[in-house]
Amino acid sequence: MTGKDEAMNSRERVLTAVAGKEPDHLPGYCGRIDDLEYWLSGFNVNTEEELRNLWGLDCRKTSYANFFRTQPEKTIWGCEDNWDAGYSASKIPPLAVAASLADIERHPWPTLEQVDFDEMSCQIAGLDENCVKIGSFGFQALICTLFDLFGMETAMINMHTEPRLIEASVDRIEQFLLSITDGILKRDARNLDFFWWGDDFSTQRGMMISPEMWRRFLKPTYLKMFELIKSYDVMVWFHSCGSFAPVIGELIDGGMDVWETVQAHLDGNDPVELKNNYGKYITFFGAINCQKTLPFGSPEDVRKEVRARFKVLGKGGGYIAGPDHSIQKNMPLANIEALFDEAKKCRY
Repeated sequence: MTGKDEAMNSRERVLTAVAGKEPDHLPGYCGRIDDLEYWLSGFNVNTEEELRNLWGLDCRKTSYANFFRTQPEKTIWGCEDNWDAGYSASKIPPLAVAASLADIERHPWPTLEQVDFDEMSCQIAGLDENCVKIGSFGFQALICTLFDLFGMETAMINMHTEPRLIEASVDRIEQFLLSITDGILKRDARNLDFFWWGDDFSTQRGMMISPEMWRRFLKPTYLKMFELIKSYDVMVWFHSCGSFAPVIGELIDGGMDVWETVQAHLDGNDPVELKNNYGKYITFFGAINCQKTLPFGSPEDVRKEVRARFKVLGKGGGYIAGPDHSIQKNMPLANIEALFDEAKKCRY
């Protein structure tokens, strides 16, 4: 690997930062790009890859498009595919009235026959060799899937009143997630730096369930996924929104290497405290405010925020600059340009 005084390529830059060392300059990345046509038109490019090259992004991730074979307008879990409506989007969640283990077993759980591993291999092979490569089958989260299957309120109630139903469902979800992850990594681990997965068990005010319930129903699956990923010598890139200070240390101890999205403006996510407490152990990704600075600030406001995050989260490496969630067309083009341009100017 080159020294930081020499020009690094994107992969070298990110891996240096993740190793807790200082690269040539602050890496930059963006996960999901919503309203893609808006951005393509605004920056006068034809494809998402051209857009990411124009911004100089240092990572590439697979798409989950065409990976699962599902019924029309259904998710792989048999729920209504209504992503933008949020949790419990189904008019009648399929397990809303489940009352027995037999009801859980009767649900049409997904099988590996519904998974196109060749499609994923093709996507991985197409990732830019000069960038860090991240494999992913999309946001197939644990608690979010429970909410879709039972309905959000019913799932939470069942954790207290019918835990056996939740445990049986978690077991089926876990089996499928571990199987498809293992299938992908058996074929393509040598071509990946990270595997991306995540779960949204928190709000912007704290966790949606107690740490005790989190440890009982969710944590064991997270740790199994982390262990499986690392058994293939691939690192864990974990997405989780919101503030979950009571359990972040447990995710790190379990094997999380990069935490996305780091909403640094939330209580519990103070950048100084995060860096002091966890900066030796993980890399932070995100931390540029998608709710205030990017949509409503000026380009200079964005640049100031990037520099502030670089000064704290980026000290000694361990930070990848980017929006703290997806970018959307309520954000001025100049602000996104400022974000990634300023990251390049943040030199070590």
